[in-house]
Amino acid sequence: MNGHPPQDFHKLPAARGLAWITGSWGLVKRQPLRLLLISLFLQFFLSLSQAGALGLLVILCLPVLSAGMLHAFYTVERGGKPNLAILFMPFTSTKMLSTLLMLGAVVMVLGFLAITLMMSGQVMNIDVEVLNRIEQGDLDALQLIDPKIMENAVFAIAIGAAISGSITYFAVPLIWFRQQGMRRAIPLGLMALVRNWRPLLVIGVLLGLLAIPIGLLFGSFYLSALSGGTASPLLALLILLLGPVFQLLLFSTQYLAFRDIFGLDSKAGVGDDTKDDQLLA
Repeated sequence: MNGHPPQDFHKLPAARGLAWITGSWGLVKRQPLRLLLISLFLQFFLSLSQAGALGLLVILCLPVLSAGMLHAFYTVERGGKPNLAILFMPFTSTKMLSTLLMLGAVVMVLGFLAITLMMSGQVMNIDVEVLNRIEQGDLDALQLIDPKIMENAVFAIAIGAAISGSITYFAVPLIWFRQQGMRRAIPLGLMALVRNWRPLLVIGVLLGLLAIPIGLLFGSFYLSALSGGTASPLLALLILLLGPVFQLLLFSTQYLAFRDIFGLDSKAGVGDDTKDDQLLA
């Protein structure tokens, strides 16, 4: 033994990140309407994450749904036409479902721990009545919270999301496409993430720049709702479309990065006991 980990993945140059961005748009353009419809359904399910106990279930199932999205791009690249059922394909895979759900539980716990530690009991300083109003969807109640607490909450959520995203970025496709166990997928995925930080930083920066106008639109829509005004129907339509489109770019770059770093061919153990042909319309 020479002390080095086995080379189960490739280390790629920074320029590869730009290729993933351009390649992701090329993948989306092959089946734009089908992929957009799948992304819209995923957005709908993600919106349920704010609904109490149901929200916890959605978060738990996020790696499963992510595997479905990645498989949609796998299908498109092979010349197939994915339908809505492909989003739920991992739920039919008895072998991989339990591993993906376990991964969801791990990242959910780690995310909550990170948020709890960062907030340091600041939530206890918020009036119970204000919290109840927020839970009932009263956006005006947010104005009653100390801005410092809101700032810390946003920062804590961002840190929790970064931790969860780093763990699942390659772990989900490793579990789904390579049938790796969770204890193998997480460290191997993190190792590949660190070794390929340059191209991944490139796609992070480029996607971040693309996200700025979308974030401004969301902010404008949110402020309009918070002030009691009515948002423009055109603005609402743009948000409805741009959100899922950006989500498609996120998943397509993730798929291409995994394919290039770990390799992916027709021998990949996809969905163990499921049939791709049943998911093509």
